[in-house]
Amino acid sequence: MWALISAGTALAVLLGVAGQVWGQPPADPSIPGPAPTTTRPVSTPTAVETPPPSSPSPSPSPTPPPPAPTREGWQLPERDWEALPPPAPQNDLWTVLQAEELIGEPAPILSTCPAVQKVTSETEYQALVLQQWHCVHRAWVPLFQLKGWSTVEPPVEFYPGTGAPSECGYLEAPAFYCSAGMGTVHFGAGHLEMAMDWDLSINEMVNHEYSHHVQSLAGITTAKMQLVQSDEIERRAELQATCWSATMTRNSEIVDFDENNWDSWQQRLETMTIDGIHGSRESILFWGTRGLYAQTLGDCNTWAVGAERVS
Repeated sequence: MWALISAGTALAVLLGVAGQVWGQPPADPSIPGPAPTTTRPVSTPTAVETPPPSSPSPSPSPTPPPPAPTREGWQLPERDWEALPPPAPQNDLWTVLQAEELIGEPAPILSTCPAVQKVTSETEYQALVLQQWHCVHRAWVPLFQLKGWSTVEPPVEFYPGTGAPSECGYLEAPAFYCSAGMGTVHFGAGHLEMAMDWDLSINEMVNHEYSHHVQSLAGITTAKMQLVQSDEIERRAELQATCWSATMTRNSEIVDFDENNWDSWQQRLETMTIDGIHGSRESILFWGTRGLYAQTLGDCNTWAVGAERVS
């Protein structure tokens, strides 16, 4: 997500056709907060200066297999995906960031989500956002239970205008996720406008913001905030959320992902604002498309690749 945070907090992230935003910790008190997603603190006393992963030779990790046909028989365009490097952490923080325990986990299947559609009113918009958020949360709960993570669903708040106060400070963005306390996700008027123009907007944005919740539960957010902050570190987090959002979209039983949706998704990736934090056009297209083909959460491991893949 893109977001402008008041003094004392740095930038939060957002992403969108016309400036969309993208961008919670478990109940376990051992995981510190707060941290607005993709926000860089002014200072990080415990920052560890660690070089990013190099570009190792391709691992034997399986390339995502060809997608199964949709209900209408349409398949994603055939494409050979390179295998991502295996985790090669340089220290404990990078062990957490590379989330080896998630690599082989299958991407969750979303069922009973609301039908994708453009909205015509604020009331309809809020109802569909809530339904999508509840649906995504239900899909992830079995994995959270397996890992022993919190299954508490973060609350959803709506705000008018361009920004809103939060436990992470005042943020200006169409939507943002704050990991303070039990975590909260916020959706504003800017995203309402987007949802009136694109039928997959609610699906994409909710999935993306929820991906930051998953990062928080996995300890990725906390570990990220302990590194010396840089745009590259933020890009790794944002591009992973972009990839997981695509995976959830493809894995939704409600989204009949056909050629029209493929074209629409690609156009979205082609028109996202380039801000230095969400990735270059090449990186956005790579991860935003790779996610559609992903079969496991590890297929979106932006923390294991070299810097050139998260430019």
